[in-house]
Amino acid sequence: MACFVVSAAAGIGVAVARHAVKHSEKKKENAGIAPKIEKFGSDTKWSKKLAYLELMLFAGSFILAIEHIIHGEIVPFPPFFTAIGEGEAIGMLKEMGTVGVAMFGILVAVWGIGVLVSDYIKYKRRKALPEAKKEGAK
Repeated sequence: MACFVVSAAAGIGVAVARHAVKHSEKKKENAGIAPKIEKFGSDTKWSKKLAYLELMLFAGSFILAIEHIIHGEIVPFPPFFTAIGEGEAIGMLKEMGTVGVAMFGILVAVWGIGVLVSDYIKYKRRKALPEAKKEGAK
């Protein structure tokens, strides 16, 4: 019933981390420190990669919340979760700890694989370019 709360909380944590990483990237950019383009995975900024994870977490959480509202498991009046009113609070916490954490782990794994594949494809394309084009791209 409340498995989506884990993804929403993780989304908030990722949003905070993304803002910190973005601040760090701007600080390095203002200092004139540029990432090495030839290095694997350095083409896309980490703040953008984290933004994709944040979007995935919040979108999944929103969709699950809507599904729970449609099925009547969440109501617009206190205690909001119908399981709490039925004395099932422990079962709800158990679901959050099992289903919610498992969904979060799978989602992060899928995001990580997507980031690795994307970075690998960009790295291979950049490595295949002739030296004249590489110099012009910088």
